[in-house]
Formats: sequence, C-alpha cells, structure tokens
Amino acid sequence: MSEQIRSAENYHRVTSYRRNRLAHHTLDWANQPVAVKPYPTLPRIYLDRNVELPKINYFKMKKNISAGDDSSSPMLNLREISKVFRLTHDVTARAMHGEKPFYYRSVASAGALYPFEIYLAAHNIHGLHQGLYYYNLFEFSLSPLRTAPIPELVQTKKRVLAAFFLTGIFFRSAWKYRDRAYRYVLLDTGHLIENLRLALGALNYSFSIHFDFDDEKAATLLGLDPAKEVCLAVIHLHGNDGVENTTEKTQPLEPLDSDILQASSVSNMEVEYAPILQMHQAGSIGLKLTTGDPAAPAFLKKRKPRWIDPGPMDLPDKKDYFHVLTTRRSRRNFISASVRPEEFYTFFHQIVRSMETGAGILSGSQTCVTIGLLAGEGLPIVPGVHLVDPSSQRLGCVLDGVFLERMAMACLDQMWLKHVAFHLVFLADLACLDRMWGPRGYRVAMMEAGRLGQQAYLAATALGWGACGIGAIYDEEAADLLDLENGEVLLYLIGIGSVKKRRT
Repeated sequence: MSEQIRSAENYHRVTSYRRNRLAHHTLDWANQPVAVKPYPTLPRIYLDRNVELPKINYFKMKKNISAGDDSSSPMLNLREISKVFRLTHDVTARAMHGEKPFYYRSVASAGALYPFEIYLAAHNIHGLHQGLYYYNLFEFSLSPLRTAPIPELVQTKKRVLAAFFLTGIFFRSAWKYRDRAYRYVLLDTGHLIENLRLALGALNYSFSIHFDFDDEKAATLLGLDPAKEVCLAVIHLHGNDGVENTTEKTQPLEPLDSDILQASSVSNMEVEYAPILQMHQAGSIGLKLTTGDPAAPAFLKKRKPRWIDPGPMDLPDKKDYFHVLTTRRSRRNFISASVRPEEFYTFFHQIVRSMETGAGILSGSQTCVTIGLLAGEGLPIVPGVHLVDPSSQRLGCVLDGVFLERMAMACLDQMWLKHVAFHLVFLADLACLDRMWGPRGYRVAMMEAGRLGQQAYLAATALGWGACGIGAIYDEEAADLLDLENGEVLLYLIGIGSVKKRRT
C-alpha cells in the first residue's frame, strides 16, 4: 500500500471494508500472539487476589467522576493497589476451547485478543519501592522494570502518588485484523480506561487522565519497541499523604536492556502493517488543543432532530458492581423482545452520565464522539435513528424506520444483529476532528468510543441484557444507511437487547 497515512480521515478510508473486496486471510494459529509479555528473568511481587473489595451498587456509582480533593484519597499501599487491579483488569472465568484453556477477562476486546498492557509507576506507594512495574494479570503480580525514582511523563500541579501507563501492542490485533487493527487497539484501550476510571472513583481516589505526552519519552520510560508497542494513555492517581515529594529527584532516563525491549514482540512471525505505524506516527506531534468552551457535537449542529425527553431514571434493585464486572460477556444469542420503558430509560441515563464533562476525560472529548441509537420496534421510542445530546439529556430522531436488518447486513452480514432491541452507534466527524485536534485526535476519539462502549456493556449486564460490540463494518454501506456526510463515519457499534436465558 503506497499511500502515506497523514490524518484520521485518511486512515479510516484506507482501512475501510468494502463488500466483495475483502482479501482472504487465514489465521496463523502456529504463531498466535502470546497473551502476556515475557519477562522471564524479572522477579515477581505478588498482589493479593483475595483482598476484600467494598460493596458498590453499580447504579449508584458516580459516572461523572473527576479529579477531586487530593486529601480525600485513602492511603495508597499494596493492598489498595490490589483492589485497583481487581476492579480494572482481572481474569473472571476459565473455559476449555479444544485442548487449550481460555480465560475470560473483565474488559471487552475485539476478537478476545486483548492488545493492551498496564504498567505502574510507583512514586509514593507504601510498601512498594519507587520505580516502574509491569502488571501480569494471570499471576496477579508486578515485575520491576526500573528500581529507582522515575520522572513524571506528564507534568501536573497535583501531587502524584502513582501513575498507570496503558499501552497497545499492534500485532495482538493485527494478527487477525491486519491494517485495520489500529481501530481495535484504540477501542480496546478505551474499554480498559473505563474500568480503571470506575475503579479509582469507586475507591475514592482523585485522578486525572492524559492523552497528550511525548511518545518517544514514553517508549524509553516503559522499555517499548515503538514499532510494536506504544503508550496510549497515562492515568495519574493523586493524593496528599504528607510524605516529601521525591519525584523531582530523578536521574535522566537511560534505555532499558534489549531483552526488555524485545518483550514487545509477542509472536515468532510478526507482520508490520504500514498504515498502523503511519497513523500512529502522524499523531506523535501531540494534540492541537483549542481553548475556550468545547463546541457542540458536529452531528447535532448539522441536523435538526425531533427531540424527545426520555422518562426518569428508575433505579432497579441493588446490583453489586464487582458481580456486574465479572459476569460481563459478549453475547450474541439475542431474542426479539420488547424492552420495558423504565429499563431503557435507566440505560440511557447511565450512558449520558458517563458522557458528562466531569467524566475525568480530556476536556472537550465528548464533542468528538456522538452516540446514536438505531431503535427497533420494541422500545418506548419510535423506530429510527436517534442522536443523543448529553448536555440536555435528550434523544432526537433524525431518520424514521426500522434499520436493524440493513445494519446487520452492513456489519459483514452478521444477521444475529437484527434480533437485538437496538444498536448503539458511535459516530465521529473525522474531518472536523483533524481540524480541531490534528492526527492525534483520532486516538482520543476511538478510545472515547471504547470507553463509552465498556460502560454500555456494564449497563446492559446490570439490566440482565446481552451486549456485543462490532468493529467489522462495511464502512460505506453503514455511512449510506445513516445518511452520513463526507468525513462522517461510524466508529463502533454495539448490539444490545434480551438474550436467551440458560436453563438452571
């Protein structure tokens, strides 16, 4: 592929699926990527998987979590860090697929490929030496990569007790999805961000989320091969524990050993896809941030919806968040069934609350992604395409009709999608995004879509529904169906509705 990728709009077009033009691709099972990075020579610090977690009612969790008062954060120690990881990324079940075990996780992932990793920078964690650590979810352990005070990758005015670095390994997804894989790496990292955001909020920690940092410094700090693995997000955990801030007393970073760098390679036969590297490198210059109040979502400015005010949020019975988190699955066994109005409005308000400005995400990111609904006939709103306005908490119909079957066909003919109650769609105006934030804005938009998608999974699980995300889309067919203009795209879709219940 000779075309140079320089923008979000460019990358999305080059990697679009078109009917009857998909090249045949056979999965190389002999060289399937490993599920955990190999650091065989590093010691292990085992976390406490049996740590007692607080009782949290999912429906009463604050969804508009933001970095609050540092003094209210609990003391940070290994026990608290164990809670954070249990609520963020953990194994939730084990099954046998043929002769190989498969481990379900608390994070949604396209194709169950889990391209992300978590690293922890300990600045002031009681019982843990300052340094950088790799998190292994299967062993529930930390492995030290650096054993000295390290600099903060993102400078902030607030005191930082710890930092989480979320990375994406390209080939874990590209093994199956090839040059389109950058989309899935970003979506899946967004899923992980939402779990971490909710975990820190549930444990009453003040935190901040950052997407704008020096890519090269991040790779050096974490010991990454930047052609294979990249840092995508940094989350600071803030606090004020009365200990002298030693993060300023750091030495210049030295590159880590070559064997650490080689751990970014997760298969014996990896293929590098130029569009992925080019799109990521195009965003290496940082975000082109604008000042002032965020603009209204482009989709809502261009259209004239028929607005309706959804009914009030009717909270169901108490749902334990940890149970919701660990029982979340991607389900496709949908049945055509009506949805009770109170459940639909509860779901709607859960998503809207996660879109509010105080959600702890980059200011203005809620304007780069617009959520829509393709409503079927079993909802308390008219069938059609509806857009969500988070500021007024309203739904607006822009197209009348039942589009579920047509969209199922646009999703590579996955016809089970026509039986769902509705499609939750995540839309973006990439031309506007490129102008507003530059190429790096694509990362923010895709991760924001993934973050809200993870919240949709959790809300559906709490209500007893099924949910399944779809990134495999005939892009032009979906755009035509939704009456999208040039530069407007469907980033992500989640089918949601009633599913067959297992016999007990």
